[in-house]
Amino acid sequence: MNSAEKHGNRAAERRFDSPQTEMIREWRKQRKGLIKADKSKKLYVHVLLKWPKFEEYLKNWIIDHRKNGITVSTEMILIEARRLAIEMSITDFAGTTSWCERFMGRNGLYMRTETTVVQKLPCEYERKDYRIP
Repeated sequence: MNSAEKHGNRAAERRFDSPQTEMIREWRKQRKGLIKADKSKKLYVHVLLKWPKFEEYLKNWIIDHRKNGITVSTEMILIEARRLAIEMSITDFAGTTSWCERFMGRNGLYMRTETTVVQKLPCEYERKDYRIP
């Protein structure tokens, strides 16, 4: 960043053999905030959603299904996402498992496994105490 301030963005790009002029420009704009920032935390990380309405609808679809007691799997999410992408005329949507994992993380959703329900004890079951005297 110092080299860019002294010699300019393009000169810094040539010096460090990095075609990241745009990134150097952003760092220079954010210099004061970056210097003051806590080094253990991520800052200036912004995820620009490509299809915000699409993701909002899909998130609500998952939440509604869960509220109604319907288990939602990754495969179900992908099927619904692909259907919705076609409906919304989104042509460059791949709908991969890794996309689904990132989508879930962005929206604070997690895949949950249904726990098994143990067998109920019969009403005539008698509890025995096996404590040693």
